[in-house]
Amino acid sequence: MNLKQLKAFLAVADGGSVTAAAERLNLTQPGVSRQIAALEAELEFPLFDRVRGRLIVNRRGSAFLRHARHSVDAVDHLPRAARAIAAGTIDRVTVVATSSIVHGLLPPAIDQYIRNRPGLPPSIIMRGLREIVDLAPEDQTDLVLAPMPVRPARFNLIETINVDLVLAGPSVYLPSGDDEVDLGTLGRLPFISLDPFATYQESIESALEVSGTKVAYICETSSVVTAGQLVRLGVGCAFLDPFIARSVSGPETTVRKIKPNISHTYGIYAAPGTAVTGEVAALLDAIHNAVDT
Repeated sequence: MNLKQLKAFLAVADGGSVTAAAERLNLTQPGVSRQIAALEAELEFPLFDRVRGRLIVNRRGSAFLRHARHSVDAVDHLPRAARAIAAGTIDRVTVVATSSIVHGLLPPAIDQYIRNRPGLPPSIIMRGLREIVDLAPEDQTDLVLAPMPVRPARFNLIETINVDLVLAGPSVYLPSGDDEVDLGTLGRLPFISLDPFATYQESIESALEVSGTKVAYICETSSVVTAGQLVRLGVGCAFLDPFIARSVSGPETTVRKIKPNISHTYGIYAAPGTAVTGEVAALLDAIHNAVDT
């Protein structure tokens, strides 16, 4: 098993055909086919099923795909790691987080951290929920941030961040003001659903049910960032975490607190046996300050 075989496998899996993979890798189609055949022979199981002329990764192939992608990413990262070591930034902090945290909570925290720690640029890596679960300590990750109950199986929970969701919406639908908005008054408003991002939506649906409110969902997205942008464009309202909501506030949008409140929790994880000191502790302090601001 070698890197060329793994890259051929990833290219076919992503492109759905040997032709697309060959173009991406600048190889011939027979060359890609030989790499796949050699890999399957060594693994002793097929990686693809052919469905209507396309190569679809099968069940065993999907299980192997995550490991293959991780291995290739690690090798591709080596030159960048070497440059960081040569530049004296070996002690910099590496944080892995989901999209909502990367776009919401982390930017103000990183801003403060960089102001206090010039010369040690942190590395912020965005990963999906499944990738978060599969993270391993050997990935050289200092901190992992994820919405609970999602958690990286091989990391320890070191603390939690509790936040109350807020209501964001176009000003034409949601008048400005300092008073909390009662959930029971929202039935007339168009809403953007965060399904299937269940870590948010389950709490939202439960709170709406308790209040006896049925809202009209005009759009569904798994991305809180997309939901925020749709709010900014005037499409509808959405329940967002307060950090994402800051990015959409403006003259055409309104952000209001809600009652009863809908709580949401983020978990912060570290590798087992790792002392939270030095730069990691400094970044945690910056995160705390961002939450309190």
